[in-house]
Amino acid sequence: MAPPSPVLIVGAGPTGLTLANALLTLGIPFRIVDKLAAPATVSKALAVWSGSLEAFGALGLAERFIADGMRMETLRIGDNSHPLAAMPIAEGVDSPYPFTLILPQSRTEAILTERLAESGIAVERGVELLGFTEAGRVVEARLRHPDGEEEEAACSFLVGSDGARSAVRRGLDIPFEGFTEPQTFILSDTQMDGPLDPSSIYIWWSAAGSVALFPVTPGVWRTFAMREDPASDEPPTLEEIQRHLTASGLGVVAHDPTWLSAFRVNERLVASYGRGRVFLAGDAAHIHSPAGGQGMNTGIQDAMNLGWKLAAVLSGRGVADALLGSYEAERRPVARAVVAGAAQKLRFGMVSTSTATRVVRDALVSVASRLPVVRRKLQAELSETDIVYDSGPLLEAVERLSTSGAPASGHRARDAALGDARLWSRFSGARHTLLLLGPPGAHGALRAHAARIGSALGIEESEAPELLQRYGFSEPGWVLVRPDQFIAARGPARDDRAFLAYARLALEPAAE
Repeated sequence: MAPPSPVLIVGAGPTGLTLANALLTLGIPFRIVDKLAAPATVSKALAVWSGSLEAFGALGLAERFIADGMRMETLRIGDNSHPLAAMPIAEGVDSPYPFTLILPQSRTEAILTERLAESGIAVERGVELLGFTEAGRVVEARLRHPDGEEEEAACSFLVGSDGARSAVRRGLDIPFEGFTEPQTFILSDTQMDGPLDPSSIYIWWSAAGSVALFPVTPGVWRTFAMREDPASDEPPTLEEIQRHLTASGLGVVAHDPTWLSAFRVNERLVASYGRGRVFLAGDAAHIHSPAGGQGMNTGIQDAMNLGWKLAAVLSGRGVADALLGSYEAERRPVARAVVAGAAQKLRFGMVSTSTATRVVRDALVSVASRLPVVRRKLQAELSETDIVYDSGPLLEAVERLSTSGAPASGHRARDAALGDARLWSRFSGARHTLLLLGPPGAHGALRAHAARIGSALGIEESEAPELLQRYGFSEPGWVLVRPDQFIAARGPARDDRAFLAYARLALEPAAE
């Protein structure tokens, strides 16, 4: 058997590829395998929300995504020939990337794969996981290669990002709890003629049902609707898609399809995000309806959360049980909320078709869309910039030591001007960042602690009153930001207790 690889990633979709890029940034060797002989060419997931762009920014990839994607500006909702609302999609989103990109999943995967290739790393295609066992500090995996040859591959950690039918999840025998919606849904990617704004997403209701339209690439639109006959799982015809479009009253005509598919919606969440040295991420851990477009984005952020924690343990830093245990404690509540929210959006927007429901829904949308507080809540939820981690070993260690102020530990870091640059550009997926806010002489003890930690911690400092205010300080203070851009700990310059408590768990050399 070959020497163990630190991490074996099973599954090269957006989640697995993001984890691979995170580990590359963190300097951790890995292998990434996928049983498909070639990447999928269909568009699949389309929306890249602000939270994921922040993750790609930490990996030095955001500009590549922005260059290739189309920016979405407006969510348009209507009932037959009556427009009900036109809401800005990212109005007021507090992010260095306050917008939504539309980019086919195939292109998202290509960008992430290209970045690996630039470092001489290739996805091992046509390689299937047959099984695995954990023995001490090693996971032994059985892999089958395209020529039929089997390999015994050892790794320190195994991560299953291998989708809804995950072989890793089956190998762990972890329940995938939830249910399957009784309806059948259809989708298509087609050319579209008609009065559609290419910077908008449309959700349109009618007596015949609901239809959603999303731009895919210039001139091509995704149509999503509920099938009249729930018993049929056959792919739709172009004629069936057109019936839904005609009934909507949008006045559009579809032609030249590149993808036609029928599917059932599952709403499921794993009972546990892993066991021992084996972890689950992305669709292997949570699946739900496409309503809201959160699935791929939630997986991307699973990968960012897990990647730096694996790297810390493999680099001999921190307390392994606390770091690894914090992954499920932080990410499973997020996925639970996303699954529940997607089910609610699906039923509200697509499933309920009665006249009484439409009347109530139309009134709610017309009123709510005019309320700034409602718009901001929806925009923050969709953009995944409202995520807060409030449980787990890392948060519990600093909770009682942290002073009041916002953003608190477990919240996302905030962007701000920093000289001629932006603060967010100084954060890195390769290390923690310590923000020292106030006069340089106020942070002597923290500087000494940081010097002992070394390259795993970078320091940024500013005396700007605007930055102190942005982070909720009325006096000199400090903020420790994790590689996934969440706040690890914070406190006034005179109090370093929360820093020391967190550093012991995640930054200092591990105890023998």
